[in-house]
Amino acid sequence: MRLPYRDPIDLGPSPYEQFLQREAIPVIRGYFLEDLKEVELKPWKRMEALGCYLNMGDQQETNAYICEIPPASQILPQRHLFETLVYIVTGRGATTVWHEENAKRTFEWSAGAVFAIPLNVSYQHFNASKDEPVRFLAGTNLPHLLNLIHNEEFIFRNPFQFRDRFTNDTDYFRRNERLTVRSWETNLIHDVNAFPLDEYPMKGKGVRIMRFGIAGTTYGCHIQEFPVGSRSTFHRHGPGAIVTVTQGTGFAMVWRQGEERRRFEIRPGSIYSPGDLMYHGHFNTGHKTMRHFAMRGRSPKYSQDRYRTPLHDMIPFEEEPPEIHREYLDELAKNGVTEAVSVVKE
Repeated sequence: MRLPYRDPIDLGPSPYEQFLQREAIPVIRGYFLEDLKEVELKPWKRMEALGCYLNMGDQQETNAYICEIPPASQILPQRHLFETLVYIVTGRGATTVWHEENAKRTFEWSAGAVFAIPLNVSYQHFNASKDEPVRFLAGTNLPHLLNLIHNEEFIFRNPFQFRDRFTNDTDYFRRNERLTVRSWETNLIHDVNAFPLDEYPMKGKGVRIMRFGIAGTTYGCHIQEFPVGSRSTFHRHGPGAIVTVTQGTGFAMVWRQGEERRRFEIRPGSIYSPGDLMYHGHFNTGHKTMRHFAMRGRSPKYSQDRYRTPLHDMIPFEEEPPEIHREYLDELAKNGVTEAVSVVKE
């Protein structure tokens, strides 16, 4: 018997929810966003840019936001005590980070890049184009931290310098180091779709993955690749996952025990965020490899969860409702996909 899911408890607005109200920009909720490139954004005073929050998955462990910087412009300088992972969706530009005004470090990026803001440094993003906006997705652990400390002054105006996180070394944003198989430590990924991944044969034929620690974060992320004709088993985990499709097409399906299954059509720019202990599966229905960039859990170097219970996490393929796989086969046939079908064990 698998463990049941956990019902949310409403105790009134949390410090994080009160913070969202004061930020005064739109908040997208639910489990799915069709295309982050098409979301309407509103003026964001704190950033002096356009933005919206993604408070998805019915949880307050992590959040995300979409921000757009107009051409030849920049955000206001920022500083905060929560970790932030950034995925550049469109445009090109640069980011400057610093502890002291006279010792700044700048690195450039373009669409597809992934990086992290070193903890509690000052930073500023710049749009280098004169005619194209920059749009990026950022995932953070702000909700957990703000609800824990419930003091915005401490989080946004804390002077402490984490010298172990950012040293202002000239090669800081060139660092790349393999920790072990399927695990990498870096400070800048130039292209989420071009980064070489390691084989993951125990999961399924052709599956590839790489887990990252970026700029010393404990907030983890990974890139995973599903070959043509592959789908995952249904699996679940704790709250806070934010999954962005970067390549390929297909569908995702989510459900909780006793609830109706929900199917989401996914393509580059789609985001889904399953709730706490919500079963979900990934299905590649296209003619090319499907990749996603997922922000969830802990980084490989600083993982605090070293135990797994498969019965708790996964529904074996032979135990899932049979109509799900028939639906997948029908979709492949409709799309003219003839490759042998494989099931990825998640």
